[in-house]
Amino acid sequence: MVPSKLPIAFSGAPGAYSEEAALRFFGSKALTLTCRSSSEALEAVSSGRAQQAVVPVENTVTGFFDGIVEALSDYSDLGVAGEVELPIRHCLIGVPGARLEDIALVTSHQSALSQCRDWLKGVGVSTRPAADTGQAAQELAESRSQGMAVLGSRNLSDRYGLSILAEGLSDRPDNRTRFYVIGPKAEIGDANPGTGGTRTAVLLGPVSEPRVLKTLRIQLESLGAMRTRSPFLGSQDGARFLVEFDHAPGSGLEIAGPRAENSPQRFLGSWRP
Repeated sequence: MVPSKLPIAFSGAPGAYSEEAALRFFGSKALTLTCRSSSEALEAVSSGRAQQAVVPVENTVTGFFDGIVEALSDYSDLGVAGEVELPIRHCLIGVPGARLEDIALVTSHQSALSQCRDWLKGVGVSTRPAADTGQAAQELAESRSQGMAVLGSRNLSDRYGLSILAEGLSDRPDNRTRFYVIGPKAEIGDANPGTGGTRTAVLLGPVSEPRVLKTLRIQLESLGAMRTRSPFLGSQDGARFLVEFDHAPGSGLEIAGPRAENSPQRFLGSWRP
């Protein structure tokens, strides 16, 4: 059993949305471990340095996050134990004394910049991607640039001694980010098949024939699956898909399916969203 005193790994610098998601899922007193990427967060769990990891998977505005398929593919000893979803309302954050009209450059994670593309265009600023929102805030706090600002969560301002110039920012009111909670399969019952989960995920591919995916979706829906989704995530070694579907509790579908002929696949987990 992994000792409970181990931290929860997350992707990003302190104050990133991934850390906020981790604290929401595990409680505000949970210890956290910052990692530079989703892959590094999963490595921390696989190597025993972290209890579990929280990594971003999907945003309602920008879709699935790049790099998630590689991270999941590299660690076959890990599985999905659960998920947490955050409503996203960005703040524009600057150094103390900065004014909105003085801002010329906004930096943040590319996904955050894309979620506020129209608003940023309207105020006439340039943008620059950063590894994550927390790192962008760190860099701003160090540079003390009056002409630069960061898009991120409200707690970045307190953590890094910055000021909020605007808040509640998003081009769409339904802006939400979903995060996977990842743990060792040995700790969660081989990614907890048959334990009453109502959402299941499978990593499929590389896929050599496009018809495989269509056949799989038909198969799942015929067995009673709902919300069947299979976004193309890609990788260096071919087309891969994160097949995710909902089903009735205790239906057994998480164990019985899916079955994709001639295409490698790995059961990732079954959980209650």
